[in-house]
Amino acid sequence: MLAVVSYLVKQTSSLPRELRKEIEMIQRNVELEAHLIDDLLDITRISSGKLELALEITDAHAAVRDAFEICAQDILAKNLSVDLDLRASKHRVLADPVRLHQVYWNIINNAVKFTPGGGKITIRSHNDHASDFILEVEDTGIGFEADALKHIFDAFEQGDRSITREFGGLGLGLTITKSLVDAHHGRLEGFS
Repeated sequence: MLAVVSYLVKQTSSLPRELRKEIEMIQRNVELEAHLIDDLLDITRISSGKLELALEITDAHAAVRDAFEICAQDILAKNLSVDLDLRASKHRVLADPVRLHQVYWNIINNAVKFTPGGGKITIRSHNDHASDFILEVEDTGIGFEADALKHIFDAFEQGDRSITREFGGLGLGLTITKSLVDAHHGRLEGFS
């Protein structure tokens, strides 16, 4: 279905304007559904212990930039200000590049999703005293209640029900992200 819709989107210049908008809406919905299915498959692999990593030396800064580029259109649409401050001198890490990209995309995408129009996102990297790679994503978004922190990485956890209605999703993104970071022997923390 996604292949057909993608083909139709490429042909939209020859279609009436109202039909173009409907095809673009169908594409967005199919992409969202595919993403939700991927999340469900990932959580199944993780919970059954079948997650496999293909580790190699990976440029973490390149993965951050790639993930940022995927979110660029949404950033522009919401008129968000982004400060990309990648200063870590040691940014080559042993990781599964596809999964690392998935982690960074999810974290940046969450910042974009939960930051109101005109807000600001800061993405910075540095090395700690042990030369470990640290990535921080800070935003002026809605934040979360202090008691939500103990459940924020739990599957299907989205806090207030109004979050689900307003922002959508299944509440699996941070669960998957945390599991991927744990599988890489890293650490993921949240603060509000």
